[in-house]
Amino acid sequence: MATKVPTEQLIRDRVRSLPRRIRPEAADGLVAEWELRVGPQSFAITVQDHACSVSPGPASAPATVITADPGAWLAIDEGRLNGGDAFFAGTLQVEGNLDLAVRLQTLFRPYRRARKAADLDQIEAEADGVRLSCYMVGHGPPLLLLHGLGGSKVTWLPMLSKLSEAYRIIVPDLPGHAESDKPVTDYTPRFYARVMRHLLDAVGVEQAAVLGNSLGGRIALELALRSPSRVASLVLLDPSVPGFGWRYVMGFTKVFPTELGAIPFPLRARMMEVLIRRLFADPGRLPPEAFTAAAQEFIRIYRDPQARMAFLSSLRHIVTERPGTFFSTLRRVRQPTLIIFGALDRLVPPRLGVRLAQHMPNATLVVLPDVGHVPQFEAREETLQRITAFLDTTPPGRPAI
Repeated sequence: MATKVPTEQLIRDRVRSLPRRIRPEAADGLVAEWELRVGPQSFAITVQDHACSVSPGPASAPATVITADPGAWLAIDEGRLNGGDAFFAGTLQVEGNLDLAVRLQTLFRPYRRARKAADLDQIEAEADGVRLSCYMVGHGPPLLLLHGLGGSKVTWLPMLSKLSEAYRIIVPDLPGHAESDKPVTDYTPRFYARVMRHLLDAVGVEQAAVLGNSLGGRIALELALRSPSRVASLVLLDPSVPGFGWRYVMGFTKVFPTELGAIPFPLRARMMEVLIRRLFADPGRLPPEAFTAAAQEFIRIYRDPQARMAFLSSLRHIVTERPGTFFSTLRRVRQPTLIIFGALDRLVPPRLGVRLAQHMPNATLVVLPDVGHVPQFEAREETLQRITAFLDTTPPGRPAI
């Protein structure tokens, strides 16, 4: 498709075409309003009853405000650009609900072309009685991505475009997190692993490679220990294993005190932004508005007392796990494993990566210099290169027959 000059009239025509291109199955049960700002123009986009309406001007009560460069928005609308890539490139900004910002692109057919496997989809899957909100994208061997404590599926956006070129990507919001159900239960690694096994069943996957960051890495290990036939290989990015940094964890009690998990109180946005920045060796690698958006999203999610209780239950199990017992079990993890650590991780020190590799019979450790706890953000290209090179040499996962 030839790239057109993004005139104001062209932008208006494209936005007005959205109601004709809505995917009713993707909008099932959704009621939401966005404000889209493209150049000097604003539009209110409303989705309700499987239908979409568009009106010029600001929205009355938007859950999300999206501001995009005209050229970037046309590329997103045509399916040539992922909205997450545009966000991290600085050509798209978001205020409010990040999940709805990403979901907006999934609700419509790309302009004048059919949807492809490479187009991001958002689904709901039931796993062990828990409703999970998931991204699905790509075609090929299955790859399950698991985010960290307090995070969401949105944290994998920097990786999706590249990984989906060769893999079928499954990205859930973990139970107790973001848009997934938050049952009243004990959020142990065993609980998470059981739900992830049922998620693989729900999406028709017999075996998957599993990639986990932080808490997601700990869950990936638990899944490999308890259901080894379901895990083809492991990639662990700074996994939260026994022995991590107490000082950082205690900072969360300044955001919401642990004894008040179920009681409403004002969350501390400024402290949350400070804590998120400390996940990075060099916060300057992301624009300041990215940290503001992340802090706002955390506050939005954890206004829910069920989310707070799930967070605190998960945290309690991480900090009380006995290192000796945990590391002694790792000899049973036989899958090929790539362990990636940031050398400047303040939360999970790289020495724990060394210990992991020493206890796992088929593990390789890579330490990235001048990188913190989230290498998928700070060292995206190198992290992707390491992951894809590793996965290319390991047995692929397989769908259910």
